[in-house]
Amino acid sequence: MIHQEPSDEVMEQAALYALGVLEGQEKEAFEKLVAEGCATCQAVKDFQNVAGRLGSSVKPMTPPSSLRATLMDRIAAEPKAHQHASTSKPVEQLENEGLTFVRSTDDLWQEIFPGILLKPLSFDKTQGRMTALARMAPGKNYAAHKHTAPEEFYVLEGTCFVGGQLLHPGDYHRAEVGTVHHETSTEDGCLMLMTFSPNNEMLDSVKTS
Repeated sequence: MIHQEPSDEVMEQAALYALGVLEGQEKEAFEKLVAEGCATCQAVKDFQNVAGRLGSSVKPMTPPSSLRATLMDRIAAEPKAHQHASTSKPVEQLENEGLTFVRSTDDLWQEIFPGILLKPLSFDKTQGRMTALARMAPGKNYAAHKHTAPEEFYVLEGTCFVGGQLLHPGDYHRAEVGTVHHETSTEDGCLMLMTFSPNNEMLDSVKTS
């Protein structure tokens, strides 16, 4: 059995282990190290005793009356923090593995024209087609355009006039390559799931009235 004094690194790991925050391979490696030497075992024991006494070593305090309001403010701000976290590097790594996740809280909305918002969800490089959510404010119109790839609509909210037809929630529409949408408009506003080509040929200017 080894009786050497633990190094500073081992003492630091002992503290983390005693507090229950050492995880994964580091935890497994440290537990093996604990079984090999009494000095390390004693260090862990000492840290566990300290950790166990932390809760009883502080005098009870009455929280200030403003604490609840402070906590509620922080909770209300939490979704904003989640937006930044959900668009960080781990999501990009999942995309490289063939898995894409876009959260409802992800702040990806872009105003492509006044009153017309787009939230990109994915892009198929092979077909040159984008899948996105599109939101049009009441009374907005989108310019006539010719399709360079198949375009698909699925109405989620409101109504949309497209291809000469009025679409309601749950209605689907597909336009093939070479077809033209002379007018895309909404009276009461709409939210649609779309798959389309960003390279469609615009035939006139966008109306914003």
